[in-house]
Amino acid sequence: MKKYKIAALTWQIMHYYDLFNALKEDADFYLIDTNHRDWRDKRFQQLRPIPENAHFIPYYEPGKYDFAILNVDQQVTDERLGKAKVIHDLNKEIQDIPKVFINHASPVYPELYATQGRTFEEAEEDCRQRVRELVGDNPMIVNSYQATSKAEWGWGYPIWHGMDANDWYDLPKEPRVFSALSPAGIDEYYNREAMNRIFVDMEKFWGYKMYWAKQNIGINPSWNFHEYRTYLGKSLIYLDMSFRTPMNRARCEAMLSGCCVVQVKGAHDIERFAKDKENMILVDNSPKQVCQILMELLNLHYDKCVEIGQAGKKTAMELFNRKRYREDWLNFIHNVLKI
Repeated sequence: MKKYKIAALTWQIMHYYDLFNALKEDADFYLIDTNHRDWRDKRFQQLRPIPENAHFIPYYEPGKYDFAILNVDQQVTDERLGKAKVIHDLNKEIQDIPKVFINHASPVYPELYATQGRTFEEAEEDCRQRVRELVGDNPMIVNSYQATSKAEWGWGYPIWHGMDANDWYDLPKEPRVFSALSPAGIDEYYNREAMNRIFVDMEKFWGYKMYWAKQNIGINPSWNFHEYRTYLGKSLIYLDMSFRTPMNRARCEAMLSGCCVVQVKGAHDIERFAKDKENMILVDNSPKQVCQILMELLNLHYDKCVEIGQAGKKTAMELFNRKRYREDWLNFIHNVLKI
């Protein structure tokens, strides 16, 4: 079987590290050298080496590739941003091969669109329409089924994450609550208001310090990858309060690390694999209630947390693995792109 030649414009390097490795026997990727600064940095290469089937190219050349992958999110609707302009320009340039858009976001962008008296719903509909106009009739891959619903984009082809379980450490657990929820980006998207409230109230009312990557511990999941996965692997509880992010990658990493995941209800696709108090703990979007649950778990239920963490790890290994990920991508290439 021939190897596919895929031109790619990517960001979110961790996702593409998984994709390149999953398709290492099936495809060579040619990274258009406009937005790959991290992988050019020697520090990053030591943490996530560039896979052998990924190659940099200075510009796109027609006639050399089978199809192209373009990475988008809600911010491509603002062409003042550098990454948005690159996507729009390249989308116009590539006309000789099929194009695939990968979108790991949802249409939440109030900073740009919720102005002039419009509601969040009206702003999100505007975002949907602009992304739809950019994508056109090309397929758009999302990483959750809920992302295809009318509540989110309203269309898309879902492929869940596929990770190598060996990349994640399941270490003896220390009784702490950890989160890697991004402190940057869009507050509404990450439900950061609730997360901030929990972070403050845990210390103010309960005397407990919660640990938050890039906030109060000097760990960046990208730049301090070894420290991050070790810290994650030693954490008893992982907290995720986001529900507009589609399939949250950090939650999958925590599950593979054997953490007891405490997840707010309503997250994308959670009903497809979560069993409350069996493989994770589901909570309402109530900071006060979440604080009480976290303290009870820390003080009274260490062994139960370990048990839930192990069940979550088993679930993640069954669902979010490289073998399934590769099969989903090859099915997409064969059946959707018909290549």
